[in-house]
Amino acid sequence: MALATSNRNAIQAAAGQIFLLAALTTVVGTTADAIATELYSKFYTDGSIRGALAAGITPWAVLDKNGYKDKIQGKEIKIDPNDGPEETIGLEDISYTGEITIYDVDAQHMKDVLSATATNVLTLAASATQAGRETLIAGGQRILADYMLLYRYPSRKAPGEFNNILVPKCTIAINADRENSKGKARDLKVTINAKAFDLLLDPVTNLPSLWLEDFVINPKA
Repeated sequence: MALATSNRNAIQAAAGQIFLLAALTTVVGTTADAIATELYSKFYTDGSIRGALAAGITPWAVLDKNGYKDKIQGKEIKIDPNDGPEETIGLEDISYTGEITIYDVDAQHMKDVLSATATNVLTLAASATQAGRETLIAGGQRILADYMLLYRYPSRKAPGEFNNILVPKCTIAINADRENSKGKARDLKVTINAKAFDLLLDPVTNLPSLWLEDFVINPKA
């Protein structure tokens, strides 16, 4: 089994931007490579080059300085044999969650966070006698939308290129205390919960994937 070796070029900070789309329900590709490229092509003009953003793709929200915090947790399976110490024999499953805090807390972002629809946002057009407004009808939502999330940050290895974290299928959960005061900007903390994406199976175990991580290893030749 080949193991990784030390790589100081991989040491870097990861200030970046977050993007959000509706999760795919079908894919055209039939191999892991083809499906991964297809997923990236939803955000980029070219799913292999992963440079210029696709038409209409813009960052979803303004994140605070903590950026995108993710947590990966393997649920261990342990045995306690009579003739030796307790040992871990495998993983029951792996869970993946993310946490972000956004500053641009408006009706459209609240709609996305609550898995609401355009119907939940009432619009008043601006006129000579009234300002334009968007009014969110909130609290009645129960069914969570499935999203596809991308967090990208500049590569230290190759300036002008980006490393990516892509979650093919996830939901957004909200459980936040909002502060509306003179001493602090309004913000909103939300949690990203990855779901099993059975359109891209692990090539070894044949189990659904949870996320993809993409690193630039060499600049353009």
